Amino acid sequence: MNLTIWTGDTVFAALVLEDKTTIFAVIAGYLLTLIMVGVVFRRFSKDTSDYFRAGGKATWWLMGGSVFMQAFSAWTFTGAAGAAFQVGWSLPVMFISNATAFLIIAVVTGAWFRQLRCVTAADLVRLRFGAGMEQFVAYLGMLTGPIYGGIQLYGLAIFTSILLGTNIYYTIILLGFVVLFYAGISGAWAVMAADFIKAVVLIPITILLAVICLQKIGGIGGMFAAINHAGLSAAYAPVKSPEVLANIKGINPGWFTWTFFLAWYANNILLANSLNNGGRYLSAKDGREARRAALFAASLFLLGLLIWFIPPITARLLLADQVTAMPLPKPVEGAYAAAAIHFLPAGLVGLVLVGMCAATMSALDVGLNSLAGNITQNIYPAACRALSVTPWEGRARLIFAKLVSVCCAMAVISCGLTMAHFGRGGIFNILIDVMATIAAPIAVPLVLGLFVRRVPTSAPFASIGAGFCVSLSIYLAPLLLDTKPWLFQSQVGTVIVVCLATFLLVRALQPADDAALAREQEFFSRRNRPVDFAAEIGVGNDGRQLRIVGSFGTVLGLAVLLLLFPASSAGHAGKISMVALSTVALGGLMIWLGRRVDRQGVQAG
Repeated sequence: MNLTIWTGDTVFAALVLEDKTTIFAVIAGYLLTLIMVGVVFRRFSKDTSDYFRAGGKATWWLMGGSVFMQAFSAWTFTGAAGAAFQVGWSLPVMFISNATAFLIIAVVTGAWFRQLRCVTAADLVRLRFGAGMEQFVAYLGMLTGPIYGGIQLYGLAIFTSILLGTNIYYTIILLGFVVLFYAGISGAWAVMAADFIKAVVLIPITILLAVICLQKIGGIGGMFAAINHAGLSAAYAPVKSPEVLANIKGINPGWFTWTFFLAWYANNILLANSLNNGGRYLSAKDGREARRAALFAASLFLLGLLIWFIPPITARLLLADQVTAMPLPKPVEGAYAAAAIHFLPAGLVGLVLVGMCAATMSALDVGLNSLAGNITQNIYPAACRALSVTPWEGRARLIFAKLVSVCCAMAVISCGLTMAHFGRGGIFNILIDVMATIAAPIAVPLVLGLFVRRVPTSAPFASIGAGFCVSLSIYLAPLLLDTKPWLFQSQVGTVIVVCLATFLLVRALQPADDAALAREQEFFSRRNRPVDFAAEIGVGNDGRQLRIVGSFGTVLGLAVLLLLFPASSAGHAGKISMVALSTVALGGLMIWLGRRVDRQGVQAG
């Protein structure tokens, strides 16, 4: 698998994949599976409620797996892995913020989001703050949604170009079109089913790679000993001082300090619990299912952060020269790829790539569905009212929603291609810039609205406006005035304080009018009223969800067994069998549980 070449006085192992036929077969089979998911679930969507929120019938495990997959992308295995290669345990600490946010949702806000009984996230905003704020959030999402999607596609394309030597632009286009197909024809049902199936692929292969890396380096104790021997104890400390960071090339001296982590946690928790992100829980059957979904996602994320960063750290200790020799603008972003290629057979390297595709596609498909939902359900009806035109309803609205999904996908692909061409400073930097500049000003008032009463309509507008002014000023000042850039924590902390102070000041100075108070009463009444699924939704399809998703999992597991046949798999039968049999076992269990649920339903009927 490795070709050794001489460069000066240093020996580098150029990571070259010999069995590309097997890898391309694995990728093709995976993409075909996603297309089949879209075909199978297309009959689940009868109207826009089904298309955008699965009709409020999703079970906790299906939605929880989807929410988990949405929380990260290939950036985790490129930009974040590259940072772990350099700074070690700071990345797991950073990612605990996601699990913390999910736990807060499980305990507090998850049930509230579902009990508000809306179809899109913009509906939640309208219910709380009125039509003006609904339109502002919907239009802003229409502008920023493709940016987030572009970041995700760009990160995935970097990873793929390392493993396969493929063209980064063609990769973005191909994967974008696959997501468009299954998410576009079937909507939320296909998105959640595909996301869960992706988790079934991702989790076993990332566990396997982490275990192999630990075996190669002598276990957990051997890893810490190697870190000490390499003189990386200070660089790999979970929380660092600016002095230590100043000596790490390519890392901002302000990152990974106590203040950075405080700002990062505050930012992530605010984003996850804001009305603008509450739309992902609208698919749950009721508030209890939404809580369980968030708890399931938190559990999976805790597992993930324990295993995702072992390979790049191992790469630093055992494969540092190979990683730094990679032909990338920022070679450390190939650390995870280096570990996969070096320690796994070609077929399982293909599965690693599939897992990375899965992570990015999950963030993409949900973002695409949400973006199309806001345009179809919020922007389009308002535009029709303004033009005194009767909006399409029923089947016509559903067809329109699918056409909107196509347009949104084109926008995301275009942004991904643009970032691949002009992206600066690595994708870790891009994500930090976007989060600090755009996300925080929106999140603060949309979280406060869940708790604070007697809020005038102008308060969220003033809060967001003040936050944007401060955030953009901080971001643009170094570009226009050649001043020193602000640290992430300083920018986020300042923006949060300004937004919070402005919101509360306007609330104190301006009383809420009668319309705002009536809207508020309806909002909190819904928030606190549990969903009666039988009365409000009707009959569920829990057993059918289990059987269909379980069948896909079983087929995928059996397909993995075919990787035993290529010559490149010689000596790796145990690794391949572990991944295959664990997937088959999970799929078979789901099929059995689905049939059991169906039998219980028949007996109850």
